[in-house]
Amino acid sequence: MCVYNKRHTMKLSRSHTIIYMLTMIAVLMLILALLNCSTEKSNNPLTEGLDEIKPAIGIQPKKESDILPKSYIVELTQTKDTTTPKLPSLAAAQPEIFNPETAYYINTVSANNPAADNKSAIFKVDKPSTIVLHMETAKAASFIAIAPQEGGKFPPKFTFTLTNNIEANKLSMDLWGTSPTAANVPSNSIVGSDNYAGYPYPKEVFQTKDKSGKLVDGLLVGGVNIGNNALNIIGVGRIFDRNFTDIGEVQNLSDKITIDCADSKGLTGIFIYLGKAETK
Repeated sequence: MCVYNKRHTMKLSRSHTIIYMLTMIAVLMLILALLNCSTEKSNNPLTEGLDEIKPAIGIQPKKESDILPKSYIVELTQTKDTTTPKLPSLAAAQPEIFNPETAYYINTVSANNPAADNKSAIFKVDKPSTIVLHMETAKAASFIAIAPQEGGKFPPKFTFTLTNNIEANKLSMDLWGTSPTAANVPSNSIVGSDNYAGYPYPKEVFQTKDKSGKLVDGLLVGGVNIGNNALNIIGVGRIFDRNFTDIGEVQNLSDKITIDCADSKGLTGIFIYLGKAETK
């Protein structure tokens, strides 16, 4: 009887010892795991106290922009009226006299970086001029603004051409509406401070206040005031005034944009929407 109890006690002691050792090993592994986790948090103070790092959402990547000076040829020619003018009656108003020495300002704005401060160029009627425009080269749309000097006007009928120096620029120049991907292209018409918000342009392109915060009469684009009655050139085809009267035509061939205007009465500027630049 005593021999049996002694053997049984020895068996229990060995079992208890094994269980005790396994328990100690488990406790040690748990302690090591906790110490390792604590060390990782202390080495990265940005994640300390956070259960999970969640990625930011709703943040738009910065739009790519690369504005560089490029060479172009501009020409604004008066269209001579070949018809014989009627003899004016005594009550007829005197026709407006166009000043051929009027200077015209031209500047550009990038759709991706409209805040860029580009320098305007100047040209005159019937004098083809080589000018430098700071154009967007990173496959982003650009806008061109043209307006006569203060108090100046456009010729009653005129043709304006903008020719890209493709060999020097290594960059294409086409109207936005000629792109194969452009959909629902509006007609060439008139844009001003009363309706510019209805066109598919980034609103940052236009300003209605000057640098001092004072309201201006018209629309400022790249520092050029195109007024409230500017030709809105988007694609090829006809041009319509505010009364939907056909007043001209636009062509875009071989890196040359041509605008023929048959009636410039009340015209205050020209606004041209170029498509994304493509490297040649």
